[in-house]
Amino acid sequence: MSRHPSLVLILAALFQGCSATSESVIEDAADALGGAEAIAAANTLVLEGTGQTYRLHQQLSPDADLPVYELHEYRREVDLQNRRWRVDQVRTGHFISSSPVNRQPLSQAVDGGVAYDVRADGSTTRLAAQTGRDRHAEFYHHPLPLLKAALEGGTTLGELREEAGGHAVDVTPVDGPRLTLHIDEAGVPTRIESTGYNPMLGDVVIATSFSDWEESGELTLPRTISQTLDKYRNGDFTVSNEVNGDIQDLAAPDDVASAPDPVPPPTEVTSERLAAGVWYLRAGYNSTLIEFPSFGVLVEAPRNDQHTLAVIETAREILGEKPLQYVINTHFHSDHSGGIRAAVAEGLTVITHELHRAYFEEVVARPHTVIQDHLAQNPRPLSIETVSGDGPYELTEGDRTLVIHRLKNSTHADGMLLVYLPRERIMIEGDPFSPGRQAPPREANLLEQVRALGLRIDRFAPIHGDVATFAELVETVRAIGG
Repeated sequence: MSRHPSLVLILAALFQGCSATSESVIEDAADALGGAEAIAAANTLVLEGTGQTYRLHQQLSPDADLPVYELHEYRREVDLQNRRWRVDQVRTGHFISSSPVNRQPLSQAVDGGVAYDVRADGSTTRLAAQTGRDRHAEFYHHPLPLLKAALEGGTTLGELREEAGGHAVDVTPVDGPRLTLHIDEAGVPTRIESTGYNPMLGDVVIATSFSDWEESGELTLPRTISQTLDKYRNGDFTVSNEVNGDIQDLAAPDDVASAPDPVPPPTEVTSERLAAGVWYLRAGYNSTLIEFPSFGVLVEAPRNDQHTLAVIETAREILGEKPLQYVINTHFHSDHSGGIRAAVAEGLTVITHELHRAYFEEVVARPHTVIQDHLAQNPRPLSIETVSGDGPYELTEGDRTLVIHRLKNSTHADGMLLVYLPRERIMIEGDPFSPGRQAPPREANLLEQVRALGLRIDRFAPIHGDVATFAELVETVRAIGG
């Protein structure tokens, strides 16, 4: 009795799948690029072209498309022998949610685990150790350097895993980190992944995908490269590939290589009494403390753990025995909410717009194992209250009233909140009006909203800048033609 042809094919496919090993799949991928010998002979790689990068945590709303940087020039030089790279680019920001960027030069580099940036004048700045680790992993986010390492001694290959359309294998070079190489059924690399760290999102998966392959000497390399950070787009590039081309010396300058890992200086917080029970807390970014008869409210937990914890400590010193109960978040952008996890760890209830609830629920729940921040070390569930629609939302106790309105038609952040103290005629806001930092049409929109709501304001306590009068807002709008 003859076998059914489909059964023969199935058995053959199973036998072939079982015979594959991590080593054989790496060899297949090397053959797809041009062979192990050609890969071993590659000492440098130059990628040059154009593309787009994206500005995470500065979009109009948590689910909106990310603001785009157009790359007019893009050149990545890679020293394959010494695990170094440098990217030089010129970019323009096509977004209205932040300060304009027009043909801005930007140079970033890494030498092993030493990350540094190069300013326009040629001076350099060493960056934090985690940035060095992330950029070192980025060195391997291209098939050529990763396969070159995988074929060398000292590299550890994990167990081969089958997946739809191909295989995946973990590759850990001798200098780390662990990366995952995804390969299709033809042996062509399709994606490389590694774990990185983002202060807001914690542990993140960086994934770089490849397509549109072209010959470059004896090798075949991808022209189209796209990268994501978890669910967010990180970069899209169209490049040419030059193997063994001329590159500059990519070694970190001696003063950078010998410098210790930078440690942020202590956050210094100063306080100014704006009215009875109202204090302006300055620390680069400003927060405001409002004292109610039995509790305190902090407006804004910006930047990062260190900054927000210093502000909370100052607020508690002012309040004495009264508990600091709430933190009001003006909007979700990371420079204004980077301390939210620290505030949650300290037991504060977050007040934000309902549009941001799901975002903060995710931010607080995400694991931070690469770096354990304050909340990871002091776990506590999120307590959150939200402002619905355009508001208002009120906190009232005794003779103290605080009213929160949504700033409608904001081009900077949907769900932007305005915090108003009617008795003191003070408004606290983040970004619509930053004295000394004009950003039309934000100021005109703020003035229009204040007048439409009939709010009587004498002073603004902005997150950026210094205390300003209502007359200064009117003059600013007049000066910019609003």
